[in-house]
Amino acid sequence: MITNLDRANWADKAVLAFREQTGCDHEESLGDLLGDLMHWATVRNHDFNAALDRARHHYEAECQEENSTDRLPEAVRDLIEALEHQTEAAQAVVDSWEQGDLAGAVNGLEHSLDGAVAALAKVKGGAA
Repeated sequence: MITNLDRANWADKAVLAFREQTGCDHEESLGDLLGDLMHWATVRNHDFNAALDRARHHYEAECQEENSTDRLPEAVRDLIEALEHQTEAAQAVVDSWEQGDLAGAVNGLEHSLDGAVAALAKVKGGAA
């Protein structure tokens, strides 16, 4: 199961790579990276504020999940994780609809369905 410490470690690698590329110091790295991500979003026609809202929602849900799901059976945790992936994949389709780029998003949605079906089978006691 992925933990919030895993997520923080992934972000640390991204920040370190950013610092290596830009030469910015530790204290300025987060703000500089966020500013550059705003530029990236503008150039690529992404809604940065919408992404930031989703990020806040995911962060809060992940913090709450890590505290609440530790006591759940593994099959139920897997089902919750599959539902989260399914929700993210569905959101990607919605976001891509406006940009006219559905092929990649639909592939992601299809892949997340496989995980959801397997998780449902596990919870029901069947084989995936």
